[in-house]
Amino acid sequence: MESTLVERNDGLVTVTFNRPDRKNALNADSWADLDRVLGEVTNNPEDRALLITGAAGNFSSGADLSGSGDAKSSGLTGRGRQAILVEMRVVGEIINRLHRLPKPTVAAVDGVAAGVAVGLAMACDLIVASDRARFSSVFVRRGLALDGGTSWTLPRHVGLRRAKQLAFLGDWLGAEQALDWGLVNEVVPAGDLPTTATALGRRLASGPTTAISLIKRLLDASESMTFEQAVEEEARAQHITYTTKDMREGMRAFAERREPKFTGE
Repeated sequence: MESTLVERNDGLVTVTFNRPDRKNALNADSWADLDRVLGEVTNNPEDRALLITGAAGNFSSGADLSGSGDAKSSGLTGRGRQAILVEMRVVGEIINRLHRLPKPTVAAVDGVAAGVAVGLAMACDLIVASDRARFSSVFVRRGLALDGGTSWTLPRHVGLRRAKQLAFLGDWLGAEQALDWGLVNEVVPAGDLPTTATALGRRLASGPTTAISLIKRLLDASESMTFEQAVEEEARAQHITYTTKDMREGMRAFAERREPKFTGE
């Protein structure tokens, strides 16, 4: 069985973690597959949005720490036995690439999302959760510190005090509470999650690619900029969008009172 499934449709790339017997725990193959797909999506103009999800009713239970199979010889990330510091830097770089991907990303979370899998979901631009989704920053229960970028993403999404509550206790956070706290964008019935997330992903994939990429950069950098810097960066971004075919199509569609048909050019 393939540990990761990759599907391409209408500009949307869907990555499905596919180890249902382990609640889609991430092993060396999972990290290698994700690393490869991120490179492809970054460089392929036909890939215009990314959706990450899990098979069989769970997103992912986090890193596979079972020590079974090839993990003994290849390490957590498949690069051979090495210091945990090195392994974590590899994982961190992959998640950083997801966070910095110059195209919109969506996480569709059903069932369990724990540990580094929470970091993966929160590195995406949008999160759609099923009503049975559960999130846990479980590290403290294993005697571990945070990873997966959650020391950065958690306080920015739920606030510092709630981030400390999640990180210090490792308790489970249900879907509705995750929505109330700002951890996810939307909660839908479990049966509707694939359709809702795919529709959202395709909507993003059909958008003006360059404009969305610039908007993403502006928003992600907003906390580190002054207002003066932000408006200057907006001016530069707007200058770039004025060179695109999508901008011209958007203006024509407005004048003709119709929906635009963007091509990503």
